[in-house]
Amino acid sequence: MNWSVHDRGLPGSCNSRIIRTTIRDCCALLDKREPVVALIQLTFLDRYEYPGQATADNRWKYENGDLFESVTPGQYPTEESEVVRSWARSSLLLHNDEAAYLQLFASIIGLVGFFRQHNIRYYIYMGPAQNNIFEPTDLYQYLNKDPGVLDLLTFNMLALTGHQMHPDHAGMIKIADYFCDLLNSDQR
Repeated sequence: MNWSVHDRGLPGSCNSRIIRTTIRDCCALLDKREPVVALIQLTFLDRYEYPGQATADNRWKYENGDLFESVTPGQYPTEESEVVRSWARSSLLLHNDEAAYLQLFASIIGLVGFFRQHNIRYYIYMGPAQNNIFEPTDLYQYLNKDPGVLDLLTFNMLALTGHQMHPDHAGMIKIADYFCDLLNSDQR
């Protein structure tokens, strides 16, 4: 399609990081005065952000030029501090799927507003299938009417490959073809 592609995905990211850095990265692209198209792949709800290690001057140590790292509870690197493990355990105990979905939907509505304000074409979709099925709320019904938000309840990127695991090369081609066809047919 002769487009310049900027892959800003970071493996293991959580949805709040994905949305926050999408806005940051789109702002940088808008400064170049070129049209922007965003493909936003969301992830599991049980991924969280936590601040990095504090340095001697009480500033946070940032990894990869970003503000936070993500953690999936139960998958702690052995080098992580007990503070991070304790925070993750507490977050998991306090986690509520319904509240997490509402927070995600509200964040997506904000992201869609940002895209519309700056005339950015977009598609937002789930990467993996969610294990926890949510009840369609008013916020979800609002998002479901948006042609740029693929059905978060039934559509996910991995369904295109027929397997709920990271795609191989052939699967990546299938996914790329799907989105190229979608973008070519999009008249928005």
